[in-house]
Amino acid sequence: VISPSFSTQGLQVALWGSFVLGTMYSLPPFRMKRHPLLAAFCIVAVRGTIINAGFYSHALSSAFGASNGVVDCLMNDWKCKLSSLFFGVFGIVIALMKDVPDAAGDRTFNIRSFSVRVGQKRVFGMMKNLLTALFGGVGVALLQLSAMSPTSIATIRRATVGLGCLGASWSVYSEARNVDAENSKQVYNYYMHLWTLFYLSYLVMPLVK
Repeated sequence: VISPSFSTQGLQVALWGSFVLGTMYSLPPFRMKRHPLLAAFCIVAVRGTIINAGFYSHALSSAFGASNGVVDCLMNDWKCKLSSLFFGVFGIVIALMKDVPDAAGDRTFNIRSFSVRVGQKRVFGMMKNLLTALFGGVGVALLQLSAMSPTSIATIRRATVGLGCLGASWSVYSEARNVDAENSKQVYNYYMHLWTLFYLSYLVMPLVK
């Protein structure tokens, strides 16, 4: 017998949605990663919506016995909306930055990625600026929110995460200054730095509540 806490709608959506899109992204006959728009859609959908809304709904159902479905959480819960929006935008950055170091190979195999179409330097610069603005905007918003927190503990938590976001914004910007967008190794190292910030964002997210 499977415990209800392991079979909520949110958990099923998160696991099956990630599995289906991940399979379609990597394996034939679909191999959506060959097509830049479809590849970006997969990454944004999984990282931005399916995982966040699915596990959020699962947590509400398992911990509090709520009956909120995934769509209900996305439509009516501001915390779910904001986390999905944040990681959705972050997912766009990851999806497009991923192709920058692979531009030479994409040209060889006639894969028309955004980096091939508009240039590595332009895509790199746009994604760096987008993520810098995202972290900066969230950091400022959290500092303002901390001033309206109901308790001193909540104020400290939100202010700490807000300052961390401003630090991440500076990190995204400053680390990019010494990166040559046409140097695959440098861009790849920078890309992995962004993944570190991505997972750190998940780690500190509970402190914002």
